[in-house]
Amino acid sequence: MNKPIPEKLQEVLFEKSIPGQSLTNPKDQNYAWEKPAKFSSVKDAREDIFLKLLEPKRIQSLQQLMMNKVPVNNIAQLILVEGFKSGQFNPDMALNLLEPTMYMLMAIAEKSGIEPIVEGDDDGEEDDEESINRVMTDSKNMIKEGGRFQDARVRNIQPASVGKDIAEKLENLDVEKMQQNILQKPKPELQNQESLLGKTGV
Repeated sequence: MNKPIPEKLQEVLFEKSIPGQSLTNPKDQNYAWEKPAKFSSVKDAREDIFLKLLEPKRIQSLQQLMMNKVPVNNIAQLILVEGFKSGQFNPDMALNLLEPTMYMLMAIAEKSGIEPIVEGDDDGEEDDEESINRVMTDSKNMIKEGGRFQDARVRNIQPASVGKDIAEKLENLDVEKMQQNILQKPKPELQNQESLLGKTGV
């Protein structure tokens, strides 16, 4: 006679999604990441990310995060995960965009006078053979087998990852000027320079 399955074991067995469950959802309720991605080119995607990072309000948020010692790679991963969820690009492209996004964030930090923190950086010395072996291993295994996107690490971030055009714009970026532009927007003026409080005879 078959014994009943304990309740605690039932919770473990049946808490996972049923294979093919997403295919049963109505067509009008598909998630953004279930549809074809908006960008199929790394160049187009990184340019879109670059323009979004330069939004004044976003720059202020990024500066605050980096001043609070939040690692650059963590910020980049959050940006890319959000881009994937909103259907901007697929997971493979998100991984390819990790290095250029980190470079952009580090450039913004440098222009803002903030020392960026990169999680996983090793300050210890190593001999040439160890360095070569490490670079070869890291280039093949940005994410270790069975790892998650959050565990991805990028070493030796290069300006070439963002392309020549974005690298030049980052070099000439004036963060202080951008902040002044948004903080010093002209206040709306009353017509004829008359104050509503100064009116009489109403």
